[in-house]
Amino acid sequence: MGRMSKNALTDRRPRVRMLLHGAYRGFAGGARDVTLDAATIGEALEGLVRAHPSLAERLRDEHGKLRPHLALFINQDDARLLGWEDAPLHDGDIVHVIPAVSGG
Repeated sequence: MGRMSKNALTDRRPRVRMLLHGAYRGFAGGARDVTLDAATIGEALEGLVRAHPSLAERLRDEHGKLRPHLALFINQDDARLLGWEDAPLHDGDIVHVIPAVSGG
């Protein structure tokens, strides 16, 4: 039985770890990570903002869309390729929240 089926049967959200990188740590009061229960990236971001409200405007624009400079990875996989906000999460996943790096 797959992890998704097991979670559906137990009606429990997966436990995941949100790992904050770069400037996001400063906006979260220096927190490096947050552990929470979430079935998707979108739910995980909502939980992260509940824990650290100052991240809200850093992660989403005035229309509620994720900011384009935000990079999200589930373990080593780019969340944009997995469904972005709808990307499913599983027990033990690590979601990396990374500000974009630019320059030349």
